[in-house]
Amino acid sequence: MSKTPIKDTIELLLKGKENLSEEDLQKGITSEFPLEGFKLKSLNLKDDGTLILEFEDPLNKTVGGACRVGILWFQIEQTAKQFNQVKEVKFLPETLFQP
Repeated sequence: MSKTPIKDTIELLLKGKENLSEEDLQKGITSEFPLEGFKLKSLNLKDDGTLILEFEDPLNKTVGGACRVGILWFQIEQTAKQFNQVKEVKFLPETLFQP
C-alpha cells in the first residue's frame, strides 16, 4: 500500500492513455492526458477535506475551449474525490483551466 495514494493516483491519471487497458479502450474510455510539461508540483489535504493541488504548466496546455478545460478539470477532480477524505478540490495556480 502506498503512503501517498492520492498523489500516486493523480500522477497515474496524468500519465494518460498509456495506462488504459485494451478493454477500457474498447469501452470508449479515454483521457485528455498526458499533456506535455503538465505535472503535479504538490498537494496538501486540509483537515476540512479540501485538497489543494498545485501544478506546473509551463507550456500552457491546460487552456483552450470551455469544454476541453472542463474535461481536464473534471477528470482530476473526480479522480481525487474517489478518496473519502477529499470533499473539495482547489487548483493552483488559479490560471489553470481557463477557456
